[in-house]
Amino acid sequence: MRRTKPVRQYGVHKIFGPTIQGEGPMAGTPCVFVRFSGCNMWDGRPETRAESLCPFCDTDFFSHAMMQMGEILEDISELERHSGKWVDWIWISGGEPLLQLDEAFVSALHQHGYKIAVETNGATTPRFDTSKLDHITVSPKVPRDQMKTFPHIDTLKVLYPHPNPLITPEAFDDVTADVAVLQPIDAGGDDITTATNIRAAVDKVLTLNGWRLSLQLHKLIGVE
Repeated sequence: MRRTKPVRQYGVHKIFGPTIQGEGPMAGTPCVFVRFSGCNMWDGRPETRAESLCPFCDTDFFSHAMMQMGEILEDISELERHSGKWVDWIWISGGEPLLQLDEAFVSALHQHGYKIAVETNGATTPRFDTSKLDHITVSPKVPRDQMKTFPHIDTLKVLYPHPNPLITPEAFDDVTADVAVLQPIDAGGDDITTATNIRAAVDKVLTLNGWRLSLQLHKLIGVE
């Protein structure tokens, strides 16, 4: 007897929107976020944050539900119906989305008329040809010599000042991207440190050729 092939499921922490992308050159673009669970930089538990590769991470990606592609599409459609706002862009985030994202997921969203954007930490080898994405942001969380190779990068986003001294904008100057942005690290409720980081990023970007400043617009205007 032929066995039925199991239907692929994805660990999804949250699907939300329509909202706006708050960072990088696509800031202000309406989208729905699909946030995958799991990351290779941090396990998501508060007690291990300080020892992780991303001690500044403010993204909740720990819990999840296992969902089939059809369920994900239905949730996106329900959000659009409820809000009365239909979006062009689906933004896939995490955690680290490339731990799970595959060509079947990308194809299903494209078949339903969506454009797909992804942000990756640059430390994960993709399961598919990322040139099939409509926008890919690489925000390195590992030094340059550990960063994976991508056929095309739309946005290179370096967080500043990064606690790892090997992660600087100069260290990634050889990376070819359409746009390079420097983004100050939000200190998560420590307003003085956040303001200091913003000032440092402004000062730094003025010394760099071809880089832009990226602020977290969604936090400034109070949307998720």
